[in-house]
Amino acid sequence: MKTAKLNKGFSIIELLVVMGIMAILSAIAVPSLTSYYRSYKYREYAYSMETLVRWSRLTAMEKTANIGLCVDRAQKTLNIVDMGASRSDACRGNTLKRFTIEDDFISIKGSSAAFDPRSFAIYAGNVCLTGDSKFYKVVISRFGAIRIERGKGECSQSKPRFAVQIKF
Repeated sequence: MKTAKLNKGFSIIELLVVMGIMAILSAIAVPSLTSYYRSYKYREYAYSMETLVRWSRLTAMEKTANIGLCVDRAQKTLNIVDMGASRSDACRGNTLKRFTIEDDFISIKGSSAAFDPRSFAIYAGNVCLTGDSKFYKVVISRFGAIRIERGKGECSQSKPRFAVQIKF
């Protein structure tokens, strides 16, 4: 005589063990996913900001107009402004593009800058992102060259690349 086991399925103990293992794995994975997300968003903002600064330089040549970069720390935005023939205020004119930072862990600061139609800087400046103790800075020289500085810590004033000491 054969006895057939009619109970098919999982016991409550087996289900609790599987749920416990899943809870432990998710507790380990969530912090690393958060860290990955923050790192990804920081890089995305940094490269988008750099691309936008380079785009503004090309747009100045293409439109034969003065193009300004206006940093607004309070609103966490970088505005690209068509200044027209004006050479005085980078924040005054028609806004061509706006770059907005929506995450709280990233901040933006810098000084305004502007390009003329020859791609020279009307006045030099920089735009800097800071997040998770890292910075990414786009520096615009007076000749319109764009330089990238990045590292750990906060944004600081750019140090001159060449220092000349004059002794009398």
